[in-house]
Amino acid sequence: MSNTPRLITVSGLPGSGKSTIAEGLARALGAPVLSIDPIEAAMWRSGLAPTDTGIAAYRVAEAIASEQLKQGLSVIIDAVNPVEAARAMWRALAEQHDILLKPIEVICSDETLHRQRIDSRVRNIEGMPEISWDRVLERKAEYEPRSDERLVLDSATSGPDPLIKRAAEYCRSSPE
Repeated sequence: MSNTPRLITVSGLPGSGKSTIAEGLARALGAPVLSIDPIEAAMWRSGLAPTDTGIAAYRVAEAIASEQLKQGLSVIIDAVNPVEAARAMWRALAEQHDILLKPIEVICSDETLHRQRIDSRVRNIEGMPEISWDRVLERKAEYEPRSDERLVLDSATSGPDPLIKRAAEYCRSSPE
């Protein structure tokens, strides 16, 4: 990647493969990942109610990302980003730092595979239970349509390595 910092958002439903892509990008680009789930779990362990931490976890990630961007470092955000308000927050942060925003959306077009991933996954995030398939379907219903320019990766089409490579190329690219 060029020396120009980027704010990279890796979004999608739980179990879509976004964290795998984000972690692979971190290795490929040498950029830190700020993942919403561990931040939110830490807030819960500190005594905050789960009903109070949703947007707060995003704001914590935003503050940490801003500090990294001030240092000239790229940052990867690993978050569902289901609503336009969350996506607008990342756009505003990129504008504030006058850097490129590189949004990536990860989907899993094979519902059977997606459910298998949810049913078998063990993330070991202390204080955060694994999500149920029913909750993923609820999140899917809450997911606001996107109209922004972004790279869309379908994790049902291949293993993670080709998708990570494609994402890294996209993140390294500059606008035309």
